Amino acid sequence: MMKKIIAVLLVVMSALCLCFGALADEIPQPEGGMKFESTWAKMNGLVEICYEEEGYRVLVDLYNEVDGTGNEWEYACFYVEEADALVSFSSLKRAYALDPDTLDRTFGENEYEGIDDEDTTSIFALTDDGALVWLDGHENMGADLEFTDIGDFEGVWRNDDEDVYVEMWWQGLYDEESFFYAVYIHRGGEDQYADFHMVGLYNDESGKLEALGTAVTAVLNADGTYTETEDGETYEAFFSDLGDGSILFETDNGIVLEYDLLGPES
Repeated sequence: MMKKIIAVLLVVMSALCLCFGALADEIPQPEGGMKFESTWAKMNGLVEICYEEEGYRVLVDLYNEVDGTGNEWEYACFYVEEADALVSFSSLKRAYALDPDTLDRTFGENEYEGIDDEDTTSIFALTDDGALVWLDGHENMGADLEFTDIGDFEGVWRNDDEDVYVEMWWQGLYDEESFFYAVYIHRGGEDQYADFHMVGLYNDESGKLEALGTAVTAVLNADGTYTETEDGETYEAFFSDLGDGSILFETDNGIVLEYDLLGPES
């Protein structure tokens, strides 16, 4: 692995001048960079990578559960084909404290912010096993860290016409090798509905989030109360990222769900 890192660094150094020269031009998303566009996890750590017109926005979040503090790094990157890596041209770091009751974050002042030079350039690359590694040019904070691809499913998704509401949030370590989402699915209207509470694991080979869980069905009574039934059966649900702010809920009729910027229902 160390030989690969050194090789990447050498290629990046030779390609930096090409990256900075391209800043003024609009750059279509390179095919080689598409494999980075996802969410990547480790225990108490998350990396979110998305493409934004001219390059990649990379957000790194490391949390210390012992003292309730953490750090965020935000990078603007280009994909460098010669290195098969994302290379930063600007970076920002800030610390935060997490309120355990509300989960709100209080941020401190930025520790640094600005354009990177050859000595502060950060690199994101993939190992032979498909893990994301982070070569931090400022403090080497990414040393020995590897992040696992968990797909890009966190958030609220809905299809009002089909009476479907889905909320997913990353929960952390499921077992020694995988991370999981909590998945909540609501289907139906006021007269009758079903709520599914599930655990979702990302399959990086199929590109699907595969969820298992149980359901509670409810029927509205004449007096305005609901009769709820839990049959104890295990149900499956599959979701695929369509890449345009929507996902496919793979039921019999294939329901397309749109991302809801407003977030969870109040």
